[in-house]
Amino acid sequence: MVEYIYYTGVGSKKNGKHTVEEFLDIMNKNYNIKCSEFLIDSDYKPCKESKEIHSKTVAYNIKHHKPIFNKNGTKLKTNKSKKYKKLLRQCNEYKKNTRKRKCNLEEYINFSGAEKE
Repeated sequence: MVEYIYYTGVGSKKNGKHTVEEFLDIMNKNYNIKCSEFLIDSDYKPCKESKEIHSKTVAYNIKHHKPIFNKNGTKLKTNKSKKYKKLLRQCNEYKKNTRKRKCNLEEYINFSGAEKE
């Protein structure tokens, strides 16, 4: 029996139903590098932690309608704490030195939010 993947994002068919080969072709064509970067962000601890800090800061500021300010009173767009800067620096250095690789079917499904039949 043929296995199907349901995906409705960029490059998908109108009905969203794809064979495994069709789904992999779409992913390799549109998201090869982005998926590889997604894996690095989700696997390497400093990348995960810096993303968590950033998202918590943004969520807090949206909830409380407060922009982030630094010591001299100018508005910042992201959290600039020492811990955040250190984690972000480690993450970016790791990304520079890590080779990009192709994602497999399961990784593309996690990355894209697709569903298996």
